[in-house]
Amino acid sequence: MGFLSAILRGILYVYVCLYILMYLAFMFIIGMAHTSLSVTSVFVIVMPFVLLVMIQKSILYVAKNRNEEKKQMSGVLIVALIPLIVCTAQLSMNTYTSKFNQDRWLHAEDKRVHMVDDLIQKYKLTGKSNEEITQLLGTPTETRNGENGVITSYYLGTERGFIPIDSEHLVLQFDKDGRVLKYKVQRD
Repeated sequence: MGFLSAILRGILYVYVCLYILMYLAFMFIIGMAHTSLSVTSVFVIVMPFVLLVMIQKSILYVAKNRNEEKKQMSGVLIVALIPLIVCTAQLSMNTYTSKFNQDRWLHAEDKRVHMVDDLIQKYKLTGKSNEEITQLLGTPTETRNGENGVITSYYLGTERGFIPIDSEHLVLQFDKDGRVLKYKVQRD
């Protein structure tokens, strides 16, 4: 049993190092991609912790001195919970900031890019009047006359993606009667 215990302990040490690197990568990716809570994202961030618990249970199963092992393992588990909690908090915060909020939309122009999908999904923009749009979204960043009517643009912030270079805009095409004909999210 001593040889198997030593092998499992070595696996645990290697896995703890990988565990730390995985969660650092998760935190980076969640921040860069603005990932929000979903079944998939929760599954991905919980599975490394579950695997760590399984390795620890295997060590406890073959250990000679289980009480001493339990103390060490509980310390490792407590420390291992910290990155899991941080990632969950990050996902929750991203979910919150992805919901359209008129006050945040009006006062944090660079954060609009995360809210625009929820805005488009919740509010049927097509057919709304210019006044309704202005009341909902505030003063547009840019307004110009097009062939078929007025075109307005709202600055959303830097583009979504791994390496943001350009910015995104919500572009609304109004017809001659001042109603939204079509809209699109456009990158510079």
